[in-house]
Amino acid sequence: MVLCVNKIKQGRRFQNIVDEIERAIIERTLKPGDQLPPEMELKEMFGTGRGTVREALRVLEEKGLVVIRTGATGGAFIQKADPARLTSQLDLLVRSHSISGSHIKEFCEAIEPMVASLAAGRTTKAGSARLKTLFASAEKALKKGDTKGFLKGDIAVHIAIAKLTGNPLMVAILTMVHEQEPDTSDAYVPDGGKTMNDNLEDLRTLVEAVSSGHAEDAGWLALDHIRKFHGHMKAAQH
Repeated sequence: MVLCVNKIKQGRRFQNIVDEIERAIIERTLKPGDQLPPEMELKEMFGTGRGTVREALRVLEEKGLVVIRTGATGGAFIQKADPARLTSQLDLLVRSHSISGSHIKEFCEAIEPMVASLAAGRTTKAGSARLKTLFASAEKALKKGDTKGFLKGDIAVHIAIAKLTGNPLMVAILTMVHEQEPDTSDAYVPDGGKTMNDNLEDLRTLVEAVSSGHAEDAGWLALDHIRKFHGHMKAAQH
């Protein structure tokens, strides 16, 4: 790993260091696992003070681009981008009411049918087996009366479908969105479990369509499943 940088200009200070290191990561001059030079060396490389270097490292750590380790073998190490950070940002937007449940519903209805269709067209034998295993776990949870476990299983199935597309952006975004679904399992069964059983059967047909490679059917089934699910969730909150 060779980090080539320019001396920073007055006024840019720590942001310049952040920009330079971000550029090196984007250009893959720096890769996950690489260790940045020590603070004193970075100070000399950028022609700035040690405090400015520390502030830059703090910002990079907040962005999830580096992890700071202490001890004899410590230092600043380049970190692989973590989708969980997207999830935490969305969580903040939801909690601050910048994004509503209706926004999430609209997004899912627009995206999930396309994802299901793509997954059906790209599924592999191993992928289909994984999908069926996850569905079986969700079904088992429901049979035990574990509604929270079933809803978690439902989410796992949807994320697994996204993974079958082979598109990491779809996986990251849908994981982020599904993890925002409120925990309303206690109120989600106002009719003695019929709602949950209906949801299970919808999920079963969706899994079968994706696993069998029926792209068009998978898209329509995903849309129907999402609409019903969010309809039940809305009813449970009233």
